[in-house]
Amino acid sequence: MATLNRKRKLDQTLIQKLYHDVPSKDPTRESFLKRLKTYDVFNWSGKPVDPPLCALHGWEIAEKDVLKCVMCHQFMSVTLPSPTKDAPYKHACSKLKSRLASAHSKFCLYSTNQVPDSVLEIEHVSNMELQDTIQQQLLAFKNIEALCKVSELQDEIKEIFDWFLETTAIPDVHLSSFTFVLTGWKFLQDDMLLKCDYCNRKWSIEPYLSQKNLTEKNDSVRTTVDPVAQHQRWCAWRAPTRGWKSRLLQLQQLKESRCREKRSRLSSDSCDSLTDRMRTVRKLLNGTL
Repeated sequence: MATLNRKRKLDQTLIQKLYHDVPSKDPTRESFLKRLKTYDVFNWSGKPVDPPLCALHGWEIAEKDVLKCVMCHQFMSVTLPSPTKDAPYKHACSKLKSRLASAHSKFCLYSTNQVPDSVLEIEHVSNMELQDTIQQQLLAFKNIEALCKVSELQDEIKEIFDWFLETTAIPDVHLSSFTFVLTGWKFLQDDMLLKCDYCNRKWSIEPYLSQKNLTEKNDSVRTTVDPVAQHQRWCAWRAPTRGWKSRLLQLQQLKESRCREKRSRLSSDSCDSLTDRMRTVRKLLNGTL
């Protein structure tokens, strides 16, 4: 049994070493996110096409109302007539959507090979990478407690948070911090801002800090924030099924898997112990002990 445990420990060490040595970044996704970061509320608002769809076809912002393909360097104006002019506006919107694919040069990569739709979802990571990423991001939130609550599945989040703390033993981390990380936010500690790497939105956490995190006494009523609603409307983290809920589901499945492994080990140890006792009894009966 001791040999088996040593082998299991060596296997886990080897797997972790291999995991850390292999780069996990997808260059296609990284390029997509780089284009997506050029869009903001100042240069892209009131358009009938969301930024992820534009970035999917290879377009980035060159300047306000002008797109540029990163591959063929073609430019495309996206100025639209006033929505009050119903017919011209609808025609321009329809034309804009079709030109996302047709406005490239003839031999441009994006005119023939669109980026996989999987980049429109949050990043898919292994269980080991997910646990490691969450743990690292939580360390930035040390001693930070805010008033936040998602509109659904709060009990499920609390259950996974309690399990996660038991398995990682991260000190001074609150449920609110875990909720922020689970719903796609990174903490920029120096600026007291939360940032999403997908929709590139930043917002201040200070109005939602609990009283014990305030440097001065403040008698005003603190408000509660829904971290999911803070993402841009088109952000992948807000997707009904493939957004933040998929991360919660992955953690729930990981928890169940770990619990099954633990029960299996306990059962195996119990059987080994029973077998040893039976051998001892046989030896006593046979007079060989």
